[in-house]
Amino acid sequence: MRVTLFLLFSFLILGLFLVITFSAASLAILGLVYVIMVVITVGYSDTVLLYLLGARELRSSDERIFFEAASQEAYKLAVSMPRLYFYNGSLERAFIFQTRSALSIVLNKRLLEKSSPDELHAICFELLLQVKKKMASKRTKSMFLLGSISWFVHAIGSLIIRLIPNKEFHKVIDWVSNFLLHPFLDFMFRILMGRGYYKKLGNLLSQFPKERELLDRVGLKLRRPDSYYSLPSRKLLELAAIYKSRHYQNIISLEFLPHEWDYFFNTEELKRAE
Repeated sequence: MRVTLFLLFSFLILGLFLVITFSAASLAILGLVYVIMVVITVGYSDTVLLYLLGARELRSSDERIFFEAASQEAYKLAVSMPRLYFYNGSLERAFIFQTRSALSIVLNKRLLEKSSPDELHAICFELLLQVKKKMASKRTKSMFLLGSISWFVHAIGSLIIRLIPNKEFHKVIDWVSNFLLHPFLDFMFRILMGRGYYKKLGNLLSQFPKERELLDRVGLKLRRPDSYYSLPSRKLLELAAIYKSRHYQNIISLEFLPHEWDYFFNTEELKRAE
């Protein structure tokens, strides 16, 4: 509800700004852009997120075990069968995106490769549980909004770089934008999602001890959250990202957003979230 109100308020302010500031042909063109933005936000936010992550759809013949896990857990929770994707990133992440009735599960490629069949069942269950409890849509909208902001910032950076074709200047622009952008995205995500999101999800998951135990096994295979959530570690990852593409930098921006596994697998972070 919080993120929906924020989006409605943002579009209302933007609409009023366009009506007051522009007129005639310019207003018609910008009005068309405005309508397209609204349509994308309402109906295609998951598609935009899949693009920002560079996600690739999987076929059942490619990952039969993954498809079986998702199908069985969807049946168990009485939700629709999601489409399955993988992406290449730096952190072991798994996401569930929902726009209306369309569902998408996205796993980091390394996580997909190292997970056993039972662990894939636990991952799919935890993600689809958010759909069952009507939580996934909120998360999708929040990530869409912040992912769009990240893309816009990097797009502006690209325009500036074209005006000054100097490699060292390019790196400075990337470093400064990432240095300032990531704390802002993290702050906005916490406001939009609220303090109780992960606590609520953790309480729901505790009602299913078998699935929670299997999910904890996944946590044992992951790097500890403090290995990449400490300030020095994050800055090193940001510094390494400036030598890669802007698309990769957008992926890093989404991966750095708070994730439930950082709280499930780290007692100190869970206490801090509460």
